Amino acid sequence: MNSLKANQVIETFSLKAKTKSQLGLGKLLLLGMMAGAFIAIGYLAFVRVAGTVPKSWGSFSTFLGACLFPIGLIAITFLGGELVTGNMMILTFGFLKKQLTLVAVIKNWVLVLLANCLGGALFGLLFGHLVGLTEGDFAAKTIAIATAKLADSPSAMIISGVGCNILVGMAIFLAAMSQDFFGKVIGVWFPIMIFVVCGFQHVVANAFILTAAVLAGGHFSASALVLNILLVFIGNAIGGALGLAVPVYYANRESAVVSTTESPESIKQVIVNE
Repeated sequence: MNSLKANQVIETFSLKAKTKSQLGLGKLLLLGMMAGAFIAIGYLAFVRVAGTVPKSWGSFSTFLGACLFPIGLIAITFLGGELVTGNMMILTFGFLKKQLTLVAVIKNWVLVLLANCLGGALFGLLFGHLVGLTEGDFAAKTIAIATAKLADSPSAMIISGVGCNILVGMAIFLAAMSQDFFGKVIGVWFPIMIFVVCGFQHVVANAFILTAAVLAGGHFSASALVLNILLVFIGNAIGGALGLAVPVYYANRESAVVSTTESPESIKQVIVNE
């Protein structure tokens, strides 16, 4: 299986970061809502599978649901979309390579977050509530997941967000290293499955499940919902930027300088849309 080197991916991401930061508001909103909906599809599949497994199966139900969850990021990789957790890593590479300013990075993160949350929440309203896919027999599971997310302490939410986005960033990076369809799928699949099995918190996924839980009859205060999104966003940002992008950048900085003979065409072969 052919794969690109880490420094090639870093170079591609740094250039992609500049493009992402210059997206028009309309296109950013569309791509952000798409990504939020794609992540929600994966979470909905998780709920539908895990919600029907007998309690005697224990954590195996989580594993089964986790096997389906990666479809969200796989769809973004091939169909397009702006995902804030992916941008937390990608735009950090751009900042480190002096392709864009810190203000541009943070502005992109905030706008994409809003678009992602809108897409995820709208998906929860339309398919979870109106179609009833998180209602009825699945309401208890939906509410239980949301309750567990909100029950974490503020520090736990942040740390869980850090762990989550180290794995999400890893998935995006591994997918970018591969130059074929199945390699990209495998690159995404295992890190995402692991973060779901571990129960780490992902801000965009939370936007869907919290919305679905409220509509399914869960009683949560608005302040608790907003605080969770804010703290998990902070944790995800730390994980994607400081937990993954910065160490990977400096670990491969020397090889990036040495590899000046790499073909530009080979670098352009990285196709990833997170």
